[in-house]
Amino acid sequence: MLLNLSEDQIGALLPAFMHVDHALKISAMGPAIARHLPHVRVGMLCAEAFTIVNFGIAQFFERKTGVEAIRIISLAGNVSLSGAAIFHENGCLLAVRFVLSEETFASGTLDLSDFGHSDPVVLSSMLIALQRAMLEESQATAIELAHERQRSADLLERTSRVAGYMAHDFNNLLSIIQLNTKRLSSRFGHDAKVEKLANIIHETASRGSDVTQSLMTLSQQQIDTLQPISVDDVITDNAAILRSLVGSTISLNINLQAAQRKSIVSYNGLLNGLINLLINAREAMPQGGRIDLSTSVSSGLIPSESGPQIPKPCDYIAIRVADNGHGMSDALLSRAFEPLFSSKPNGTGLGLASVRNFVGEMGGDVWLESATGQGTTVHLRLPVAGSSVAPFTGVVDTMSSTSLDAKGQQRILLVEDEPYALEALFEMLESEGHAVTACKSGEEALIAVGQETYDVLLSDIVMPGQNGTEVARQASAAQPSIKVILMSGYVPDSASLEPGWMFLHKPMDSAELLRVISA
Repeated sequence: MLLNLSEDQIGALLPAFMHVDHALKISAMGPAIARHLPHVRVGMLCAEAFTIVNFGIAQFFERKTGVEAIRIISLAGNVSLSGAAIFHENGCLLAVRFVLSEETFASGTLDLSDFGHSDPVVLSSMLIALQRAMLEESQATAIELAHERQRSADLLERTSRVAGYMAHDFNNLLSIIQLNTKRLSSRFGHDAKVEKLANIIHETASRGSDVTQSLMTLSQQQIDTLQPISVDDVITDNAAILRSLVGSTISLNINLQAAQRKSIVSYNGLLNGLINLLINAREAMPQGGRIDLSTSVSSGLIPSESGPQIPKPCDYIAIRVADNGHGMSDALLSRAFEPLFSSKPNGTGLGLASVRNFVGEMGGDVWLESATGQGTTVHLRLPVAGSSVAPFTGVVDTMSSTSLDAKGQQRILLVEDEPYALEALFEMLESEGHAVTACKSGEEALIAVGQETYDVLLSDIVMPGQNGTEVARQASAAQPSIKVILMSGYVPDSASLEPGWMFLHKPMDSAELLRVISA
């Protein structure tokens, strides 16, 4: 046949070929035609099996030489083939291949043997098959990794909880030891041997608290002590660090006018927030510039995002951080607090988001003012301690001392489920002249709240029945002016602290506890 190739050789190269003689009959055909178009037979008229797109059969085969593009469609089965018609002295060779449509591809009726070895369909099909296999393998690997990560996360969470509750129990024991060594020193301090033994016990308990810090790290505890802190003092104490942070090409001007007013915040949280703001300001001025850090005291409303209640007027400490850097467009400004969003190439997008989270947890608010080419100003507002009402949501077996009204003496509701710790705290507070009602459970405390007015609620957090945060919420709802001080060696995630509450880690120093009560 054509090019001195046999019919089998042409069939190997073009499995869907056909040959039409001068009588317009099919004189040969490839194996793919026989498989997929069984009604087509050698010797039948081409017009009985196919139509030629845009041509009649006789019209198309009138020419005797040359090569012509052709597309034919089967009269049965709607199978389409395309390629070239090669005219020669014995007729016409239809060097065609199946046209893949979405239907034929999806049906899977065609396989690679229906195409020539060098046909692009074969190469692309092999590539698609390879990509599909790689994708399936990567998906299977990703699913397995996800399951493994989840198993690891579950194990870490269980370990974290166990470590946290171990830390709580251990810290309770250390707190009992330290409080009672304080009682020993107070009663028998005149005896040098007793005083020495008490100091040894107290020092050993303090060293034991270092062990609990490792457990707290394992349990991923993040809660810092919350107590009244002077914002001006935090800035003054760390002024050298803050100036070093912004660099030598930037002038940091500090103007503190908060008049030593205090806010109930985390010291580390406040310092980290200021550091994040100064880093952002520094990076907005790569060629150098000026940053103004100032504080003041004002009055107004601080909106709350944690509930629908209408905010009440309060005094607040205003912190202002202003730079003369390149500023932000409105589009960037609208997304500035989004976690993981950053306009800097290597930014993490966590700085401003962490500042907003911290300020919100402390009961304050934060916002930005900026324009392109005009710098950025960050405004923070933190409630002044004792000036705002925190947004909170009832015969008792107690030990009570007489209510006292002298200056510095407080009516304290003490809640602690550990009897030895309860006894030691009761004696220490009473010896300082405070009127103390001691309760062994949250239920007892709520009954006491319904019977008497208190200045301070001092409660452990992790207790059977109603925990310390539940007691604090109900006590604050019944007596809005009560000062809430919570204490624990461990704070579960579900036990969130409300703005205005104070928190002390166990084991706590007696002097620090007394200072917080009288603050």
